[in-house]
Amino acid sequence: MTNSAGDPQLWGMLLYVFLCSFPYMVLVLLSFRGHWRFPKPVTILLAFTAIFVQMMIVVIQRYVPGIRGQVWDLISSALYITFIFLTIREHIGKLIFTVLVLTTLGDFVIMSAKNLEGLFFPEEAALAYYYTYHLFILLMLVLVLPVIYFLVFKDIAPPGNSPSGRLVKDGKTVWHPWWYQWLVPAVFYLVWMQHFYGSGRSTLETALDPMNTVYLFLIDAGSVLIYRIIVKSAELYETHLALQEENHATSIQRLCYESLNSRLETMRRTRHDLRHHTALLKEIRQSGDLSALDELIDTYTEQNYLDQPFFFCENETVNIILVYYSETAYRNSISLSVKAEIPEDVFVDKKDLSVLFGNLLENASDACSEVEGERFIDLNVTYKSTAGGTHYLSLTLKNSFVTVPTRNEKGGFFSTKHAGEGIGVTSVESITKKYDGACSFTPEDGVFTVSVILYE
Repeated sequence: MTNSAGDPQLWGMLLYVFLCSFPYMVLVLLSFRGHWRFPKPVTILLAFTAIFVQMMIVVIQRYVPGIRGQVWDLISSALYITFIFLTIREHIGKLIFTVLVLTTLGDFVIMSAKNLEGLFFPEEAALAYYYTYHLFILLMLVLVLPVIYFLVFKDIAPPGNSPSGRLVKDGKTVWHPWWYQWLVPAVFYLVWMQHFYGSGRSTLETALDPMNTVYLFLIDAGSVLIYRIIVKSAELYETHLALQEENHATSIQRLCYESLNSRLETMRRTRHDLRHHTALLKEIRQSGDLSALDELIDTYTEQNYLDQPFFFCENETVNIILVYYSETAYRNSISLSVKAEIPEDVFVDKKDLSVLFGNLLENASDACSEVEGERFIDLNVTYKSTAGGTHYLSLTLKNSFVTVPTRNEKGGFFSTKHAGEGIGVTSVESITKKYDGACSFTPEDGVFTVSVILYE
């Protein structure tokens, strides 16, 4: 066995593997910062572990005969792809898109580097893994990677982007565009591979042909422009749906604010009219007209909803919604019980809180309105810390119901207001996925129970 310390080709192979993996890992981690699955130290450790394993594969490939190099190349590529899928928490279609784009452009980098080596150092270009080859690979990386980052990957993972495979548009579940957009780089990759391996020439002959490099450059340049259009289109689409969701949350809050202002205005008028009613009571006592007294009593009875509480929890967003639905519950003869321990500063976004509580309480109120007997809504919410120092929000809501909701083939509930799946349930499921939580919906013995937990 050859001494590895004095084997220049081995060191050349190791450096080649490092240049073909580490820069791309950095590009992926930079592009998807904020979407890492693990803490920073763990992610960095996984990156260097993947590179180390790839280098060990090179050593084995160098000194263990009888195994074809293509097998080791497949193992090395599988390790690189596994690293991306393991460390990045994103939509699977977006990750496939990333792998295909980087694979195609990575092949262009090493092909162009070999072609430049052949132009400036033709004798050394015939050698495998010579240092001049590495210099040109490094040069191409410096030129290509910044361009790829700013044109393709800079906006591929905007802050707050959800990796969920489902999106809600106009109350209907739609497939995420990333489920099929990865097919575009897949087609470019097949075109690239067919041109490279279908020429009938050796790999070295193809790489040293300047016209071949120019042809591949034109293909990759056009593909990069298309990739940029895809990324920007996906970003605009997600932003559009996010704005729709935000508008829905805003409409819920506006409705609650209007109801609260109406109650305050009614209270102001009641206090203003109190002296007139006092005078009226004196007239009734003097005249003995009990019918007028009954009319006055009925007027105050209709305004008893003003006695509903104005404070349920410290969180202003949730409190406004609870105040609104307490009035709705009173007017519909629904017994409402609320225990909400939610501080003002929570990890859940305000619009998500609005959508979550607004949809759940609206569905519960609608279900109770069909009940002829006892109507009730019981809500219990807690906000606590985990052993690791993070927080979680736990919610349990129970309400009476008559009409048993029907499920579709995916386990979701059909809406009782319109055709198709219920919007409220879909929104709640989307929010729980966003916060790595879970939710359940259980109709049993006239009581519909919803359980939701969200994690920081």
